[in-house]
Amino acid sequence: MRFKLIIFDLDGVLVISNNVHIEVIRRVLRHVGINKNIRDEEITCHFGKAYGDVLRAIMGKDYSEEKLEEASNYQYKLLNSEWFLKKIEKIPGLREFLLRLRKRNIKIAIATGNDRRFTERMLRFLNISDLFDFVATIDDVSESKPSPEMIQKIINALNIRKEEVLFVGDSRNDVLAARNSGVRCAVVLTGILTRADAEKLKPDFIIDNVLEVERIM
Repeated sequence: MRFKLIIFDLDGVLVISNNVHIEVIRRVLRHVGINKNIRDEEITCHFGKAYGDVLRAIMGKDYSEEKLEEASNYQYKLLNSEWFLKKIEKIPGLREFLLRLRKRNIKIAIATGNDRRFTERMLRFLNISDLFDFVATIDDVSESKPSPEMIQKIINALNIRKEEVLFVGDSRNDVLAARNSGVRCAVVLTGILTRADAEKLKPDFIIDNVLEVERIM
């Protein structure tokens, strides 16, 4: 199988961070006075969307524009804190893996629901900011995943046929975005989906972690 472009989601794929994002959401809700019990699944089912959309959905009947603005400001503070960076887990060998793809003349890109400032900070922290041919964030599109807009933007910019593209994600919205884009999809199990959850979504591939992409090339 020959892919000419591999598009990666960020959280849960290139960095183990979803549990920290769940904690961010919980802290943000408490900060704005929303103390309802909420299961992890009620949070993670929205992952892949813009952070504001996630917060709005989880707030439910407690939502107001004022609370959303306050929540978004506090969320921004947490995501850009040293606390957040200390909590996430790097994937050993990630840079070397991406360099091997580049040496095989495979283009690599990112499609993330995070904003550009946060994304660039994360990529610098992971020491991979210089490796990507294209980075698409929520700031670059009008609709977040599962809309195909972000993936299509990358494909158009790099002029690659859909049949030669693999999208690597970790959530239901990632799988749907790939399907809506007409590209093949690999689900990694380092994010929010169990193997059973992933199998129900019927992606093209299920792999333990992003480094195993080389096994399906």
